Amino acid sequence: MSPKPLLGPCDSYQLEPFAYEWAWTMARAQENNNWAPEEIAVAPDVADYKDPTLDPKHKHLFVSVMAQLTTFDIERGDDAAETFLSVFQPAEIRHFFKRLVWEEGLHTRSYRYVIENLGIPLSIYDTWKTVPAMKARVEMAQQLSEPVLQSIKRQIEGRPYHQMDLAEKQALLRSLVFWFLIFEGVWFWVSLLGPVQQLARLGRFKGGAEQFTYIARDESQHIGFGQALIREYMVQNPEAVTDDLLATILADTHRAIDLESEYIAYCLKDGPILGYSVNEHVATAKFFANMRLGAVGLPQPFDDAYHAFPWMAEQMEIRKEKNFFETRVTEYQAGGALSFDDADEEGMAGPEEFPATGVIPPRTAREVPTEAPAEDDKKSVRELFPEDDPYFQKHEQSQWDDPLAGLK
Repeated sequence: MSPKPLLGPCDSYQLEPFAYEWAWTMARAQENNNWAPEEIAVAPDVADYKDPTLDPKHKHLFVSVMAQLTTFDIERGDDAAETFLSVFQPAEIRHFFKRLVWEEGLHTRSYRYVIENLGIPLSIYDTWKTVPAMKARVEMAQQLSEPVLQSIKRQIEGRPYHQMDLAEKQALLRSLVFWFLIFEGVWFWVSLLGPVQQLARLGRFKGGAEQFTYIARDESQHIGFGQALIREYMVQNPEAVTDDLLATILADTHRAIDLESEYIAYCLKDGPILGYSVNEHVATAKFFANMRLGAVGLPQPFDDAYHAFPWMAEQMEIRKEKNFFETRVTEYQAGGALSFDDADEEGMAGPEEFPATGVIPPRTAREVPTEAPAEDDKKSVRELFPEDDPYFQKHEQSQWDDPLAGLK
């Protein structure tokens, strides 16, 4: 058993030593993948949306996918914040969930950025309530989170999570499988990398498709984290994996694919677009369902699954990085992780002259401020606290004199 069990007992405020270093590593990787919707040009999409020659099928498909995903990202962020962030106890696991919640908020802002610039009517935010195929999916997600939400009452009542009974542990595992492997791993995945990407291949809504690619890269890491978490959860709670639970997860997966079929049928209600059909979309959704479940050792339910869109891989393999000099995006990375090939151009500094915290113009030698001696900082803090303060007894360490020592 890990020294910091997923459900406790453990100190949620103790970050190190790590028991799940992979969670911390994944969160740091996400921090390097910073991006903002404003970096992506949407003017061509505005022209597409207002173009009188735009195929009505294309417009309906684009708006329908935007409507569903806008609601989905709000729901996903709420679920992670209200359930999993509370239930799982190790600090490094919680750290990733905090990043996940932030990213779902960024995704919501990204959709709004496109909707606002294109002038899509605000009624798009109510579409999920009026389209049965969308509403059913939102309600399924709510239903699978409800038992976990109920378990959070344990915290109020002073009953620790590690004392959950078998039914509660199974409800949590069922919810984990749904949210990470089905909701994000199938529903999100095929919508982000499927129909709108095909519209872009046909020359329409390329900005929206690029936004979707960025979001999918975030979701890819969410899925990877979820798979690792589910595997660890099953190791720590093997009694939760029963034949009855496996049958329930199988039923959930079939229901999810049925709802996916109804949803894409609505999106393509006027017929397929060139290179994209309902049957191909559903077959690909089944393919990813098999892949996600198989990755954690669960049965793969679909014999008729196949990947109909091999070009999807291109969306994840082509690197995207901000080109600051052409104001377009060719790869996204945090500033400190970027590399520059044009360092020899006149007026430009080499990458070693940029601080790790971001890309800013380099200072000249006379502009560089003189750093205060570390001992002065230490002395000023000691003046604020008595010498016998327990803080110094606990934190008296070499890193005090060089707070960045551990990062060098």
